[in-house]
Order: sequence, then C-alpha cells, then structure tokens
Amino acid sequence: MSSLRVGVVGGGPVIDAIRARLRKSALDIEVADVTSVGHFDTTLDRWDEAGVHVLVTSDPPPSENYLGVAAHRHPNLFYAGAPTSWPRAVAGYLVAAIEELALAGASRVQVRHPIERSWLGYVRATGGIRKLARELKRFDAGDFDYTSAATRDDDVYDGPVAIEHDDEVITTRMRVQGYFDPLDGHFHWAGIAFGDQVRDLKDKRVTAVEVAVADGDPVPARLTDITPWGTVRITGVGRPPYPLDDIHILIPAPSP
Repeated sequence: MSSLRVGVVGGGPVIDAIRARLRKSALDIEVADVTSVGHFDTTLDRWDEAGVHVLVTSDPPPSENYLGVAAHRHPNLFYAGAPTSWPRAVAGYLVAAIEELALAGASRVQVRHPIERSWLGYVRATGGIRKLARELKRFDAGDFDYTSAATRDDDVYDGPVAIEHDDEVITTRMRVQGYFDPLDGHFHWAGIAFGDQVRDLKDKRVTAVEVAVADGDPVPARLTDITPWGTVRITGVGRPPYPLDDIHILIPAPSP
C-alpha cells in the first residue's frame, strides 16, 4: 500500500495530539480532517465519503469495545472520545496502532474478538480502571489483526505454532503468508510471531529456530528483528510449517 491516509473527526486534546504526532511520523502517513464518520467499504478497506483508509474520531466508543479505543465490529476506526485520565497515553496508543498498520503494509486493522471479549469480562468483574492505565501505556500489536484483501485468504496461516531453539520449545501465535518465487524456484514465507517468549529469544540474539504447526514436522526459520511494537518478524524458505494447496508450475516445452 502507498501512503496511508488517516482521517481525524472532531477535536479535543487527544485528537490534536494524534494529528500532530502522525504528521511528524517518519512513516508515509497523510493526515486529513474529516467532517464525519461515514460508510466503511469492506471490499476496498476504505471510508467511502472521506476517501481515507483509517478514521480516528472524538466520538465516544460503543458499549462493546476494547480499552475505549477500538471495537471488533468497526475495523479501521479508532475512538479518542472516551473519558480518561490519561489523554497522552491514549494518543500514543492510537498512533502506535496506526503506525503498525503502515509498517505491516496492510489495509485493515481490527481488534481481535477474543481480546475484546476478555477485556469486557474483566471490566464487568472489576471495573477495569487499574488495568486500563497499564494497557494504554503498552501497545501490543498481538491484540489486533493487520490484514489486507490479498492476505485474507487461504494462503495465510494465523494460529498456534511451536518454536524450538536448543531443546527449548515455546508455543505462541504466528501469522505468516508465502509465495512461490519462480526466479529462484523456492517457496518463501514470512510474517510475525507474537508473545513475550519469542521476544525473549530475539533479545538473546537467537536467529535460527525450527517451527512446527500441529503435528507437522518442524522446518527451519529465522527470527529477523523485533518490530517497534514488540512482535518478532519470522521468515523461512522452502516448505512452510503450515499446509499448502497444491502449486502447479507450468514449464514451457523445449524448442524443436
């Protein structure tokens, strides 16, 4: 995706801080003032009336929400209007979520439904105030799905994976996709792994690992770097750990 266009609706200190931070971002992000929240085109991942990819509004969030800033049923829409004692934390959290979308090269960001349900259960049980402050100060990309029309298909694996290094095995979540490169004749796959344990491995400068999905055989992979939001980029060449549909390669007949 080229320049990520972000629309801001309304005003207030949080909206003003988000607008200023995004305009200073080193990433290719364009900020536009928008009059209202319109219709989201789920095919193009774009707000029709505004002509932007993502909206941030000063409207309060719906009752079903995550941290007062996002709702699973409303992709590409963030809320900055919930009453809070931590406006700077809200602004920083939302800017981090939007910058992760730009870094991922995706077109849709959506809080994961299990994450939202877990949060709502916690709020009903405790009120949520103490944990809210901590969560807003620590953006976790694993709480969201970053996808595009090209990656919301059967070629994407998003699920549990076992990562092994030096007889240590950790189970975590991985989201990867791949493609066959006709130039080198190999299948390449890449994506991100979530969780503190994977990040701990990379902090120890671990690069070469083996990964396995379900009962499949482990395959070699590489942990390349830690993203700004704490996930770890993972890559592999050759047979991936997840099942693939059959790939048909057409080889031209030799010249007579």
